Amino acid sequence: MRAGGDAATLERVSTEAYVVALDKSLVGPRRTRRGLVQEANDHLDDAAAAYRRAGHDRVDAERMAVGDFGELDELVPAFQTTLAVASARRTAWMLLVVLSVQPLLWDGPLGRHDHTHPEGLLFSILNDCVEYGGGLMILTALVMLVATSLGNRWFSVGRGTARLTSFTMIGAATSLKVIGVAMVLLSNMTDPLAWLTVVAFLVVPLSVTASSARRTLAAC
Repeated sequence: MRAGGDAATLERVSTEAYVVALDKSLVGPRRTRRGLVQEANDHLDDAAAAYRRAGHDRVDAERMAVGDFGELDELVPAFQTTLAVASARRTAWMLLVVLSVQPLLWDGPLGRHDHTHPEGLLFSILNDCVEYGGGLMILTALVMLVATSLGNRWFSVGRGTARLTSFTMIGAATSLKVIGVAMVLLSNMTDPLAWLTVVAFLVVPLSVTASSARRTLAAC
């Protein structure tokens, strides 16, 4: 069933077919999507059960329950907004976690490896970007997290906030990954274990975060 189906078509749809169509129409985090679809399914089941207790047969009861619930083209946008915000919130959490371990990473395992820190202007600029830009990124991730979680209880944030979060997270994750790798290259780091640490705790987590942000954009 397509979301733009007319009322006559809607009234002939069973609750099961309606729920399946709703699930197929939504894009976003699997757990949140399943919760929304299950909530709709429970509501339809309760409504159909009420109509059956009132004396209607199963087919008529489900038809009337679906009719009362509304057309998909009216419901999907609201559900999709919820999914987009949930996806943005998850992405902000991911970036915050990744950024929180970076100081420990550079002051710990990577800082203990035998490599030189060049005194050139480029390395100095990149180091300042990591030091000050990293703090700004953490603050930004916190703001986005609050906006898509606690803030969502105070005022309805929509897909615009989710898109802004996505673009911000993509920019932050990509820039930090490039800067981090560039600093390692400039440091003449040759220890394989050091490079494995960089890949495992910098490149991969930030790539996953950027991928999550792109999925959020798809949900918008």
